[in-house]
Amino acid sequence: MGIKAISVSKTYTSGREIVHSAPAIRNVSIDINEGSYTLFSGPTGSGKSTLLSLLAGIIYPTKGEVVFDDIHVPSARDERVSIFREKCIGYVPQDTLLVNELTVLENVISPNVFLKKKMGELRSYALALLKNLGLNRNLDSMPYELSGGQMKKVMIARALVKKPLYLFADEPFSELDAESTAMILRLLDEQHSRGSAVILASHAPLPSHSTTDCYVLKRGIITGYSKEVPNESPRSRVQA
Repeated sequence: MGIKAISVSKTYTSGREIVHSAPAIRNVSIDINEGSYTLFSGPTGSGKSTLLSLLAGIIYPTKGEVVFDDIHVPSARDERVSIFREKCIGYVPQDTLLVNELTVLENVISPNVFLKKKMGELRSYALALLKNLGLNRNLDSMPYELSGGQMKKVMIARALVKKPLYLFADEPFSELDAESTAMILRLLDEQHSRGSAVILASHAPLPSHSTTDCYVLKRGIITGYSKEVPNESPRSRVQA
């Protein structure tokens, strides 16, 4: 069981015209096993975000396929992919994607109301997450009243509240200070200790686990792999 990319490539197009002469991802094969901890690193434009989106089922490959357990993308019906994503995947995008008409608490809870959990349980866990993230005084705030770092925390809480089997996070520490970064890392560690696979994309160095699989991307290709990445202090990891 797991998520697998098999010789995937992704080229972005506009209508029938190719936007980029070279694919954003080129012939990448990789396995994401349940309970693993994976880091994709590389400079801006290396394909980290695209690969993360492919593995999370946000976008479909131009060539090759992604397999969710026994669901082959893109050959599977969209509804099977959607059901798997809803049940098993938590995703923190790089860009701010909050609903402006909803409060902080509503932004965390509302996308997850389909979960087979009692609303009281969902709300209770959402409140605990927001408190741990230092947002307990912002429960009724609207997104436009938050800083960039606070909005990032709300998106992280929204992904964590469903306790996903696979947690994807694209540059989750951007706009965060050292204290907030350490806080987020602890929450990710807790989620990982519960059995979730954690998959991160970051251009900044991060602390490693003994089980961290670190892949280096350059121009859409995996150019390096190591089992651990160097430990860094939280302050040295964060770029505003």
